[in-house]
Amino acid sequence: MPHARLSNVRGCLNSTTTVILSRMERDLDDPSSKGETFEQALQHAKDMGIVEADESLDIDGYDAAVKLRSLLVVMSGVNASVPSLDDIEMESIRHVTVEEIRRAYSDGKRKYRVVASARLDESDEWDAAVRLELLSPSDPLYNLKGSDASCQLSTDCLGPVSVVSTDPTIVDTAYGLFSDIIRVSSSS
Repeated sequence: MPHARLSNVRGCLNSTTTVILSRMERDLDDPSSKGETFEQALQHAKDMGIVEADESLDIDGYDAAVKLRSLLVVMSGVNASVPSLDDIEMESIRHVTVEEIRRAYSDGKRKYRVVASARLDESDEWDAAVRLELLSPSDPLYNLKGSDASCQLSTDCLGPVSVVSTDPTIVDTAYGLFSDIIRVSSSS
């Protein structure tokens, strides 16, 4: 986005948490069925091979914060002040229960998602956080499920531009790592 100044970033950047929350939401329209517990959903994500070796990095928001900060570093330009990881508020999903998920859905069909967001203020400093948010059906992040990920970018001259990765796999992750290695090695 040449000559556009990034002003806002918002997205679901951690597939593991989306998998867990999606598994806990299963069959929300059927009152007699139950979604998986947090532990069952976490185990499913582990079986998929997408959970960090230290699961707290995914569950407690660190992975999403690293990705958010990386986006800000790459896309902010030289004048914006990018927060350190210590300055990005991170919220865990460990406390979420199936009952809470069902209650939110029955009250307006709302769903929980881990949302990483940052907004550039008037003094060119980013206010950034990774939070568990309750989303309404009109929210562009609402329909993400499984390992889907999405990022919305807003600039001074463009409205929200969304990028969605639908059901990425380990191959997608491997390609990302490979391209990072190539970029670093070619810049030295």
